[in-house]
Amino acid sequence: MTKILVVDDERDILDEIEETLTEEGYEVICAAEVNAALEALRTHSDINLVVTDLKMPGKSGADLINEARTDFERDISFIIISGHGSPSVETFGLDIDQFIFHKKPLDIDRFLESIETEITRIQNNSKI
Repeated sequence: MTKILVVDDERDILDEIEETLTEEGYEVICAAEVNAALEALRTHSDINLVVTDLKMPGKSGADLINEARTDFERDISFIIISGHGSPSVETFGLDIDQFIFHKKPLDIDRFLESIETEITRIQNNSKI
C-alpha cells in the first residue's frame, strides 16, 4: 500500500483529501503545518509522495519542499495544491513547472489521476 503525506492548514480540505485517498486504498498521513510534515517524513521513511498546500501560515509548501530535499536522501515527489493565485505567480522560489499543480477547489478525478501518475513514476524509478 502506498503511503501519502497530505499537508494543508485548512482542516476541511485536509479531511476531504484524506477521506478520498483512503477510499481509493491509499494510506494517508495528515499534517496541518510544515514542521509536523517534516516530522512525519522523519518518522515514516516509506513516504515518497507528498501533497502540499502552497500558501500556509508560517512556513509555506515551498519551504517544505526545499527542506525535504535538503534533509532527506530519498526521492520524494510533490504535488502542489493552492487556492491562491496561479502557480506562475506564487512560485515561492521554486521552479513550479517541476511539479503537478492543482487549483482549489480540486477536480477530484484529475487529482486522483495525478496521484496515480506519480505513484507509477515512483515505482518505475525504484525498479531501476
